[in-house]
Amino acid sequence: MANSSKAPVLGALETAVQRWRDRGEPSQPPSRWSPESWLRHFPQHHSFLNALPERIDRAEATRRAAHATTADGAERAFLVAMIWGYGPVGYGPWRTARVLAENPRAVQRLADVARVAQARGGVAAFRDLAGRRLRYLGVAFGTKYLRFVTVALSSDHVGPPILDAGVRRWLVTHAGVYLNIDEWRPSVYERYVALLASWSAELALTADTVEELIFRSAISQTGSAFWGEEWLRADEPASQEPARQAQAKLLELERLFESADPQAALEARQHLDELARIIDRRWDGSATLPDSAQPIDDRVV
Repeated sequence: MANSSKAPVLGALETAVQRWRDRGEPSQPPSRWSPESWLRHFPQHHSFLNALPERIDRAEATRRAAHATTADGAERAFLVAMIWGYGPVGYGPWRTARVLAENPRAVQRLADVARVAQARGGVAAFRDLAGRRLRYLGVAFGTKYLRFVTVALSSDHVGPPILDAGVRRWLVTHAGVYLNIDEWRPSVYERYVALLASWSAELALTADTVEELIFRSAISQTGSAFWGEEWLRADEPASQEPARQAQAKLLELERLFESADPQAALEARQHLDELARIIDRRWDGSATLPDSAQPIDDRVV
């Protein structure tokens, strides 16, 4: 990948930032969730789950991570991060329970990672978690937990940016940057952090805010059922509808493969990336890859 420290801000990102500012810099809408399903899978946390609000936003998830350096606090922080991430998706509680059940001392491991985040920051915590991974916890949801515990516990309260399918798809579409997140690769994540740091410096925003705006842009363009938001689509022409629908299907498939085994996800990723390029060329003229973009094989990191 090209040197991220000098990456120019993309027009699509500038547009997202300007529209966000024009609307008074609204916060990301909170995630609605289904308490009944989570209570069935985590009856031991009945009181804690019942005390959570009906909708959870980033601030609430961060507040709940304040005691993540202890085993009990880490488990609760993890639960809230996963509730926020999965929203009303029905299989969220089962997948969260699987992470905790299928890894010996999983809660203690989460607390260890939180202590690393507290002492050395989110990128160091990512490297630590990559070194001793938790089975069934992928980068997309792992970085959600890392983000909240780092903001809650570190001295500067700056968290590492989340890297999930929505953000990754946006980077593919608008920047021609292909980040392989099927496995925990610190070098890939560090390049992503450097890229967002470059953009955030030019935009006078935090990298965390840049990630949030990219995510919201990606989700509004694909019409997610549970993150649906019209704040970026007000001027979208009708001719963009086929591209939007195709991108929505790609994002849905990518999320499904995030929970698959690494080899199957890697094989699928290559085909999904090529489909994204076809969509860009066929329908979405505003999202064509930049002329300077390198070939796909050279841009996978």
